[in-house]
Amino acid sequence: MYRIQLIFIPFILFLLGCQPTQHDPASTAPKYSVQVLRFDSAFFAMDTIHTANSVASLLAKYPNFGNDFFAKILMANPLKDTMSIKAFYKAYMPIYQEAKKVNPLKNEQANVEDALKHVHYFFPQYALPKQIVLFIGPLESFGNILTNDALALGLQMYLGENSQWYFSERIQTIYPTYVSRRFTPNYIAVNSVQNILNDIVPEKTIAENLITQMIEAGKRQYVINKCLPNTPDSIRWGYTQMQIKSVEQDEAKIWEYVLHSKLTYSTNPADIRSMMQEGVYSDIFGEAIPGNVGKYIGYKIVLAWMQQKEQKSVSLATLLTTPADKIFMAAKYAP
Repeated sequence: MYRIQLIFIPFILFLLGCQPTQHDPASTAPKYSVQVLRFDSAFFAMDTIHTANSVASLLAKYPNFGNDFFAKILMANPLKDTMSIKAFYKAYMPIYQEAKKVNPLKNEQANVEDALKHVHYFFPQYALPKQIVLFIGPLESFGNILTNDALALGLQMYLGENSQWYFSERIQTIYPTYVSRRFTPNYIAVNSVQNILNDIVPEKTIAENLITQMIEAGKRQYVINKCLPNTPDSIRWGYTQMQIKSVEQDEAKIWEYVLHSKLTYSTNPADIRSMMQEGVYSDIFGEAIPGNVGKYIGYKIVLAWMQQKEQKSVSLATLLTTPADKIFMAAKYAP
């Protein structure tokens, strides 16, 4: 199952003011270790003079991910499309070489394992991957993938926000700068947790009103914060540091606007985009506020609900499946 989250800084913890320091119940849980497999190195060590034989050797060594890589990432038949495979090899060798220098997982593996430990603690029935597979894929393709038995990381999406590869005209049309600024190694853990949450409880694709969409996004953000307690808010939220401060300061004004404009139960796509769609800034609230500010308001509603004594024993799994309207009515959110 594939879940791409590109959804992608200094390590200064800017508290949102909405999240008091809390005991981390998973802190004493056993360490969760993963095995790292270097498919990227194996692929770019191929003998392209004998491409067919090299591909066959790759598939023998990585039978599961190898087939996924060629068929679902390169969109190629490994037994027939040797010319396109060789073309990709040649075009992406420089990106592989840059990834080797950056070594995105080097300083992030401990963070990923800690995040997985928390996920295992809060969702013990979920079968977490025990392997991380590193690969290089097309820039316009997947950066964070869950396969049947592994978490696969496309290192081409974690080269750092200033990597030259993200500033070509073609890539900028797909991933504008406000997105590619998050193509840094310190987003690997949060992207991985987002992917896993989408596997545990898939995001709804049917049309929902604004308050439902805000709360559903807020639920996931609440769980992400619990699973990444030592990660800076700027990484967990994907907001800039200025946006974090501004959205905290203007929380009451934002909610007042939603109520005054009667947007709460709106299903108008334009209304929903104005609150939920990521952008350089909010079209409604100005340059200091993130385009998807609705996620923040949804989180605050969820937080208000979870802090009530009636929810003291509610698990994160139960939270994710609790109807949004039930949370909204009971939360009595009033910033």
